Amino acid sequence: MALKYLTHIDLNKNQLQNAVIHPLGTAPSGAVEGQIYYDSTVGDKKVYIYNGSAWVNISGDISEVIAGNALTGGGSDGSVTLNVAVDDSTIAIASDALKVKDGGIGSTQLAATSVTAGSYGSSSAIPTFTVDADGRLTAAGTASITTTLDIAADSGTDNGVVLGTDTLTVAGTTNEIETSVSGDTITVGLPSNVTIGNNLIVTGNLTVSGTQTIVNTETIELADNIIKLNSNATGTPSENAGIEVERGSSDNVALRWNEGDDDWEVTTDGSNYYNISTAADSFKGSIGDGSATSYTVTHNLGTRDVLVELYDASSYETVIADVTRTSTSVVTVAFTVAPASNDIRVLIRKI
Repeated sequence: MALKYLTHIDLNKNQLQNAVIHPLGTAPSGAVEGQIYYDSTVGDKKVYIYNGSAWVNISGDISEVIAGNALTGGGSDGSVTLNVAVDDSTIAIASDALKVKDGGIGSTQLAATSVTAGSYGSSSAIPTFTVDADGRLTAAGTASITTTLDIAADSGTDNGVVLGTDTLTVAGTTNEIETSVSGDTITVGLPSNVTIGNNLIVTGNLTVSGTQTIVNTETIELADNIIKLNSNATGTPSENAGIEVERGSSDNVALRWNEGDDDWEVTTDGSNYYNISTAADSFKGSIGDGSATSYTVTHNLGTRDVLVELYDASSYETVIADVTRTSTSVVTVAFTVAPASNDIRVLIRKI
């Protein structure tokens, strides 16, 4: 039994993982343009696509790789390797600067360079090399590393510093950096009240110990998937918590946890709150025994108008199975492979 989709599926550029193209012994009838299938017959084992008038093999049409001149190897099945054929009697490298033949009159030897074998460069010297037009290393040596501090002479402007007569000042910036000098020590730090004129990036933890945090921004992006409210609460809980929306001249709206009623509430006028969770309208449970592929789940909600969702209790990923609303109090869930013991969580909600 297969799950039928009566509309297109848009994965929104996400991956389709571990998918199998429909294997068939013969091409499907009534095909539409763009439809594909895998021919599972012996001797074929290829993927075909319907171009609107005929089925076309898209698995490739290369049946054999043949080694040509100066190559060996090749084949018509599996991985194919091509090797360069080498004649042991003669090795010729096409270059005006290099040609070597095995023995005989007129053989040419490679000319030696004047480079001395060794290690070049150190903590106080850098290596230097000379390469000729044929790419040969013809010389190697070292060059000393020198460092020169060049301070421009003062000509009555602020363009230079004269050591011994000019005063070097380390200045801070208002509300950003403070500096002070004591003896031979220059201290640079933050003032009591800091203003950051541009962006601030904190790579470590940020702790705010004040009693009020004001964020004047239109966009907040949080990587954390949990926002904890009343984080300083201890002992028996007593404070409500929630999210309120400022609506200007209209009544604010809010979503809150009512600590007195132990329930989530919502308001659309800022005054009257209504419960949004009712246990009588929902059911949850676990199925799976490692052998059965079909399970009867009794929810007793009194209607077939229910939403059924499944997720893997090990990976917590949503899973899809065949769901039949057998009666007003029962749904049947079927799988192609038996799930492990209690590995599938079933969530049912009445509409």
